Amino acid sequence: MSNRKAVGIDLGTTFSAVAHIDAYGKPQIIPNSESERITPSVVLFDGSNAIVGTIAKNNTVAEPEKIVDFVKREIGKAKEQFRREFSGVAYSAEELSALILKKLKSDAEKYLKTPVTDAVITVPAYFNDAERTATITAGRLAGLNVLQIINEPTAAALAYGLDKLDEDQTVFVFDLGGGTFDVTVMRIEGHRLEMVATNGDHRLGGKDWDDVIVNYVAEEFDRAHGENPLLDLQSYQDLQSRALSAKIQLSSRERTTIVHTHNGKSIRLELTREQFEQMTRHLIEKCKAICEIVMAEAEMQWTEMNKILLVGGMTRMPMVRAMIAGLSSVPLAEDVNPDEAVAVGAAIQAVLSLLNEEDATGEKMLPAETRQQFSSRDGGLIQVRNITSHTLGVVLWDETQLEEYVFPMIKKMTPMPAEAKNSFGTATANMQRAIVRIVEGESTLPAECTPLGICDVALPPFLPKGSPVELTYEYNANQVLEVEVEAAGNCASVSIERKTGLTAEELDRATAALGQLIVA
Repeated sequence: MSNRKAVGIDLGTTFSAVAHIDAYGKPQIIPNSESERITPSVVLFDGSNAIVGTIAKNNTVAEPEKIVDFVKREIGKAKEQFRREFSGVAYSAEELSALILKKLKSDAEKYLKTPVTDAVITVPAYFNDAERTATITAGRLAGLNVLQIINEPTAAALAYGLDKLDEDQTVFVFDLGGGTFDVTVMRIEGHRLEMVATNGDHRLGGKDWDDVIVNYVAEEFDRAHGENPLLDLQSYQDLQSRALSAKIQLSSRERTTIVHTHNGKSIRLELTREQFEQMTRHLIEKCKAICEIVMAEAEMQWTEMNKILLVGGMTRMPMVRAMIAGLSSVPLAEDVNPDEAVAVGAAIQAVLSLLNEEDATGEKMLPAETRQQFSSRDGGLIQVRNITSHTLGVVLWDETQLEEYVFPMIKKMTPMPAEAKNSFGTATANMQRAIVRIVEGESTLPAECTPLGICDVALPPFLPKGSPVELTYEYNANQVLEVEVEAAGNCASVSIERKTGLTAEELDRATAALGQLIVA
């Protein structure tokens, strides 16, 4: 039996967590080297050291120019769009995320006293192709074999449903974290977990609530002293920290006091929960609208839901719970930790991935007891089925409107793996090549969609206009898209290379450069 240790990682905007399945088949959170169950997703650069976690977070005010936080909001961007420079070295979002993952991997190895080779890493369900790819890249840069990336709401549903697989039920997963928001309807039925519908906003999260307080205090300070405290980086980080504390306090208290000092001047403000809720009503309305959209997409009523699963630290806020209670009287699942459920679900998926690999290769990697723990009564493994969170389309020419448009090949919410075939005609006579442009997005306008790649095939001479071009899209469970084009007996196919902010050369250089850093 080969010795491979797989973990589940929740790579979060504000906090990250890692979990594993213990010798008894039970999921467990792995504490970090500071004995904390969750690790702040903050990096402090100090010469050749990259310090990740609480120490870095505690230095955000003292050394703001050496700090990186909220990097998950930038993942998937090319280096030209987002980079942070320290000691003359520019780091991409993938590289910065890799440092957080390195810390989690190292801490897990110290705790488990064994090398950690494999991981399932979670992403928001609404992440697009580039963001998912960048997450895989970050894992590889951290020295992990990324078995799979899994949607955060799916992971949370797995954590909740592992001991409830004999009860058929529909679960509404509301996941509001520090920087991203996802809503997903999951169906647990016959030892299968199936995603029914998903929607979200990966630039909406707890930081937006913090920013409302930050801007409020800054405006009051400017009004009192004629100075904007946000223009100073140290003052801004200090205010961010105070805003976060105030937000947390208002979850358990009716009022709080915020004191902020800048340039020898200070301001003292009292903020009530009612004021704060009024100031952030637009953010709650955004959440509510997305909840209603996902129910409409699922074509379901609230009465069809059995449980509401709250995930992410922001769901502790009374205003969030009040909004959900206003939408539905469905009971909350109280037996799930909002901060830990996603990592626990990822650990379950990691073991399922290794068990599926055992079945495919015949090589034993896990004890027999583990298989029993994750199997249904008939001996089959628990099945997890996701849906596409974005539409995959092709750019075509509209002859009547004389413009390009996007034709959806695999629509959003299609169960994966998925396959679609269609036939189109050549736009003009004597075309030398049929060029297929593959895009992702819900719009019919090519400019509003994300380009994924091109597949083209050579055509024989003298083909008349409208000659058939056969197009096949295959989208597998790991969300890799294969596109095949056939025209006039000629074939071409392409596996859509997931786009990442780093080229192959940059990946090699980044791996070497990160190896020079001491991550603690």
